[in-house]
Amino acid sequence: MEQGFSIKPKEMELEKADKYIGSDFTRAKNTAEMLEKKYPGWLWAVHTMDGVVVVKSMRLSGNWGFVLHENKIDNDYKAVVNAGGEMLERFRMSRGEFNQDKYLTDLTMNHRGQLDGDFS
Repeated sequence: MEQGFSIKPKEMELEKADKYIGSDFTRAKNTAEMLEKKYPGWLWAVHTMDGVVVVKSMRLSGNWGFVLHENKIDNDYKAVVNAGGEMLERFRMSRGEFNQDKYLTDLTMNHRGQLDGDFS
């Protein structure tokens, strides 16, 4: 009987964790879909955990992105779209679809060989 008791609390913990992870996946999917709809081709990478959404554009930099708390994200995902557009502008890219020619000519590198952007 003790064996059954020790298994039951673990099952309950896993069930609780799975529900939370499910909402994280949904939030990440919705965020990525909205960014791809507004700014297609920028290879958006989205990670969510513990009420925080972290977004990066893999075409720009794997080191820089933006972070939003889930309670700041409205139903229309306007905060996500604005942050994504601002991120593109910080790298001197225009808001909108990925443009290979503009990307190759306008994107500059700093003295370390990293993409040069306005990180302040």
